[in-house]
Parts: sequence; structure tokens; C-alpha cells
Amino acid sequence: MSAEEDSHYLKSVTSLGDTREVVTNQDIYSRTGIKLASRGSRINSSFYDRLVRHKLMPNLDECMTVEGAVSTRELLSRAKALFENDSPLSGMAEFVEMERLWAIVSKINLNNALSFKLTVAREKRPEILEHSLRIMLLSLYIGLRRDLPESEMVALATAAAFHDLGELHIDPEILDKQHALTPDERRHIYAHPMTAHVILKGFPIYHPLISTAVLEHHEYLDGSGYPAGLPGEKIGHLSQILGIAEVTGGIRNRERLEIVLKLNKHKLNTHLIGLVSELFRPGAGASGADRNSGDIGKTLALLAESFDEWDKLCHARGADTPIVKFANQRIQNLRHALFDAGFNPYEPGWLISGIEDDPEGLLDVEALISESAWQLKSLVRELDRFWPDKDGEAVKTWIGNCIQKMVN
Repeated sequence: MSAEEDSHYLKSVTSLGDTREVVTNQDIYSRTGIKLASRGSRINSSFYDRLVRHKLMPNLDECMTVEGAVSTRELLSRAKALFENDSPLSGMAEFVEMERLWAIVSKINLNNALSFKLTVAREKRPEILEHSLRIMLLSLYIGLRRDLPESEMVALATAAAFHDLGELHIDPEILDKQHALTPDERRHIYAHPMTAHVILKGFPIYHPLISTAVLEHHEYLDGSGYPAGLPGEKIGHLSQILGIAEVTGGIRNRERLEIVLKLNKHKLNTHLIGLVSELFRPGAGASGADRNSGDIGKTLALLAESFDEWDKLCHARGADTPIVKFANQRIQNLRHALFDAGFNPYEPGWLISGIEDDPEGLLDVEALISESAWQLKSLVRELDRFWPDKDGEAVKTWIGNCIQKMVN
């Protein structure tokens, strides 16, 4: 981890000490041997400037205790509350034995260092803990449907609980969905699975089965994921389950889910996404009453126009350069997925023909547009990773223009 990443986490830890009793359980030294805090010291914001200038020994999480630390029992209690109040999670009871699922959660082994880290998440970044619990429930649901052995189920639950701990080391502003990421900030996002992996590698009980699942939870079957861009045959089965849960964990209605899954079929295990689909029921989700069929029709036409412009760009520049080949494969995958979802780029108006006064139908189409824009933004991120300089600028400009057309 970089000094900058350490500084964000250190700020969370020291500010936690302003509201809860955070005490050192051993002396803290710099890597150069300078003693920075004695055992039994009460840590708060006043320690930030003293600690931030140094690499610490031992690692910060191993040096701290906190009152009211997160326990396995608390994880279980929070998971049950989430299950009872969160649709579609509550639908899992129709398909799996919940008592068995709760028994698996109760077997998560939290050492002191990871308990401390989860406590920091609970107190300073609660959205990370809640998200991790939602992903844990979805992952366990899939694992139970796949009839995984109990040892793997416990590993899966543990990996899900820890999978986003790396985000604690990222500037919270970067993770704000309204924040426009710079290429450098995006690299911090790509690094968060590696950060969590490094943390877990320090504890043999969490490595390698658990730490590997955490490392790979953003990898996709077509090689478009991160941090390593692994192809499907190299992604572990626990990682694939965690990845499916990650993609679907924030979705609340069937329409949005079906669009997301159709447009990501090259990236995700089709059997696993089928299991997730069963949790949703027709008619769930927000009303589409305020959708305007005319506006949606115009946006669909712009999407079709963008595909046509891409074909012209390839014809004019040739499709034999690495970046064009790479982008073309991704775009053709998206085009084929849109065909499967009912969108014909040569007849874009057909998709909304007959549903102009159907709010739910318009909601489906709007979800398709939104997910298409996300797919293209994802392609831009891939191009920035593999061709970060001006190489392929025309390709990136086309994609940027395409996104702009669809979201405005």
C-alpha cells in the first residue's frame, strides 16, 4: 500500500479514537526503529500527524484494540436484520435452508486485527460493512444452491465479509458515485482487491482460499475484469460466486437484473446468474410512470447511430491495430447482447413499439440504455488500463461521444 492509501485509513482509525476507546496493545515503532506510541496509549486524532509520516511496525490493525469491536455474533445479527428487511434477499428462504446459512455465518473466524478493521468500517464507513453483508448473503445463497461443501461455504462467507476491506484505504471521495474519476483515481479502485489480498495474506487462516477469492472478485470470464484481467478458466469458483453477488448485490428489481445479466452474459457464469434470477419476481421495482417514450426512442436511435459510427471508424482506420481489435471485440459482444435483449440497431424504434403507455415496459428499456452506457464506460476504463497514453485516442473519443449521447 502507498503512503497515501495508508493515510486515509490512518485518519479513520485515529478519528475513531475520538468517539470510542482505541488503545494500543503493544508498542508501535517506525520501520527505522523510532518508538511512536507505547503499549496502553489511548489513540485519537492527535496521533495522526505523529503516525502518518512513518511506515509502522507492526501493522496498525495488529496494534489496536477498540471497545465494542465487531464480533462474529454481531455479523450474524446484522445479516439477519438485512435479510428480514431487504428485498430480494428475503426471498432466499424459498430456496435454501436459512438455519444452515446462519450456522455458516456463525463459523466465520474473526481474529483481532480483522475484527478491528471491520469495526473501523462499521463506525467510519458503514456503507462498506452493509454492502459486504449483502454480498455475503447472496454468495451463501448461491453456494448453498450449488451444494458446496461446508468448508468452502465458510471460506465463501469469510471472503465476502472481507472482500471490500481494501476500500478502507481509498479516499472516500473517490468512491462517491457522483465523482468523476481521473485515470490515477481509477487505478486506486483497481487496486482495492490487491490491498485486501495483501492484508489477508498476513494471516495464514485466511490464505490462500479466502484471500484468492477476495483478489479475484472483480475478474470476469471474458478477461475484462481487474486487477489481473484473468480469463474464465483461471478464475476460482468461489471468486466467480463472489463476483456474481458483487454485480447483482445492488439491484432491487427484476427488470434491471435481467438487463444487467443479459448484457454481461460474456462476463458471468450463466448457471450462477440463473440462480440469482430466481430471487426476483415479475413486477418488482420502482414505477416507470414518469418515463417518456419519445425521449427513450431518441436515445435508442442515438445508440444505433453510435454503432453505425463505430463501423465507419473501423472501416476508415482499419481494424488491425491492437486497440481497435480489443475495442471491437468488446463492442461486438455488447451489440450481440443487445440483439438478444430485443434491440435491433437497424430498427431501434421497434423496441418501444406498443409499450408507449406501459410504465413497466418503458422501465425495461430505460434499464437497457443505462446498462449500455455503463458497459461503454467500462470499455473506456479498460482502454485506459491497457493503452493509458494517447494511443487509440480516436477510439476513446468515439466511446466518449457515444456515452454522452445516451446520458444527455
